[in-house]
Amino acid sequence: MAFKDYTFFSCVFLATAVILLIGQAHGAGLCDESPNQQICHSIVYNRTDPREASIAAVHKLVYQSKVAKVVAQRQNKSTEIDDCKSKFDSSVGYLKYSLYAMSVGDYRTLRSYIIQARIAYMGCERGFRIAGKPNPIAKTTKFLVDMTYVGAYLATLIK
Repeated sequence: MAFKDYTFFSCVFLATAVILLIGQAHGAGLCDESPNQQICHSIVYNRTDPREASIAAVHKLVYQSKVAKVVAQRQNKSTEIDDCKSKFDSSVGYLKYSLYAMSVGDYRTLRSYIIQARIAYMGCERGFRIAGKPNPIAKTTKFLVDMTYVGAYLATLIK
């Protein structure tokens, strides 16, 4: 009797372990080594293909860059805010170029353009720092920078 209970328990335990491992294997991968897993998961969602995830990341960056520009336009007028708006426009251009690079299979260039967008976002913060002023949109620019780290990371996973 006791032996039957142990056998049943071991079968249930083994089945549970297999189900958990299969679930981990299916959802594992894309965001495991990401520099910001929370942002990565929000972009990747249920995607398992790195190319599709990269496309989603770039599209989300384009959208968030346009949102950031709207947020910047709502701030008090200043040279630094105008510079940020210009940098957000530049980043959208870089990101659109990155989509083109992806469409022709040039994944190294894809990553380079995402990094160029990051440099543009960081330039917004740098302008305020040089002027000795607080950045009223610091959270926005930090979010965009974090997203570019995830986007560039996802681009390295494409084979």
